[in-house]
Amino acid sequence: MLTIKIRLMKTMKILSGLAFGYLAIIPAIGYGQVKPHDASTAAMVELCKARNDIDAQNFCFGFGEGVYQAYLASRPKGSKPSICFASSNHTREQVLEDFLQWNQQNPQFNQERAAKTLIRFFKQRYPCK
Repeated sequence: MLTIKIRLMKTMKILSGLAFGYLAIIPAIGYGQVKPHDASTAAMVELCKARNDIDAQNFCFGFGEGVYQAYLASRPKGSKPSICFASSNHTREQVLEDFLQWNQQNPQFNQERAAKTLIRFFKQRYPCK
């Protein structure tokens, strides 16, 4: 019974974090050529390409960090991680640039949710060894 409550609490924490992340995208939409309520990879990429827009860049960095933190929080205790940034000395700007280049080579994911695509990118680009 206690295990179920702990799992439920973790799930609620993750869902609330994702909901907060989704709500955070709404104000950022005004900064790019993005349709309201569009959480697709294409919408995020369009926003993140605006290099001179500090608000858009901060949103992109925060969204990526939020996705990574949700991944960490949802990973079962004791499981082997599949994303390891520790071995990387990349700045957040370099990670964003890598993602934008990766996205150009993988446009088939543009209609998926941005969070799902980021996890896919993180696993491919920053795997644990």
